[in-house]
Amino acid sequence: MKREHDLKQHLAMAVIVGAVLVAAGCDKHTSSGETVGQKVDKAIDKTNATAEQAGNKIGETVMAAEQAVKATAEGVQAKAGQVGTIIDDSAITASIKADLLKDPGLSALKIDVNTVKGEVTLKGEADNAAARERAERIASAIAGVIKVNNAISIKG
Repeated sequence: MKREHDLKQHLAMAVIVGAVLVAAGCDKHTSSGETVGQKVDKAIDKTNATAEQAGNKIGETVMAAEQAVKATAEGVQAKAGQVGTIIDDSAITASIKADLLKDPGLSALKIDVNTVKGEVTLKGEADNAAARERAERIASAIAGVIKVNNAISIKG
């Protein structure tokens, strides 16, 4: 116990002596004419400025990364929308072709169906004007069709 108490006293005395030496050193002048305290203050100021610059650069890097992530997310969303449109257009084309096959008066093999963003273009040949109009009505009746461009010609 006494030994522990003595050790604590010696440690406290060393701390006090160190503090006195540091305080005394602050008034000492270096070869450049500055006091040790002034030199320490300059070193602290320089360290703080460097830390602030590093913090600013980190902030700029984080902002740039956030902008890149946002741009990437917007690009992915745009591409996802395009993929959805392509799938929808393919489904529209397939539905029209299936319905044309069901009609005995139309030859689905002679009618080309192309769909872009819901706009359908029909090309090919029909036996008469009624068959041409029927193909257009079939295409118009499919869900998702916005417009039908009927370029089917009549044989003859």
